[in-house]
Amino acid sequence: MNKQPSSDRLPQGGGDPWSALGYLIAGVAFYGLIGWGLGVWLHASYLAAVGIVVGAGLGLYLVVKGLPKAPPAASDQRKHGPAPSADGEPVGPIDDNRGDAE
Repeated sequence: MNKQPSSDRLPQGGGDPWSALGYLIAGVAFYGLIGWGLGVWLHASYLAAVGIVVGAGLGLYLVVKGLPKAPPAASDQRKHGPAPSADGEPVGPIDDNRGDAE
């Protein structure tokens, strides 16, 4: 009896790890080659290293940019209260006796 979990309870991942690795490798390779080419043309051998570092940085930026947004933490909901519904009304229990003194 293998029971599949419902789709609303599946864990939310960060995406495909192979695409993240691909962004990093492609960034290093592409900008490393550009830096190498400029280094040969301008007789500045350090430009290959600069291109590799820039490519790794841009690849990492694309990986982080592609991550899904994290849901608000429970502590944020306690500080700010529950999020409003689509029509702008607050969601949750409403204390109708707020100003009444007994």
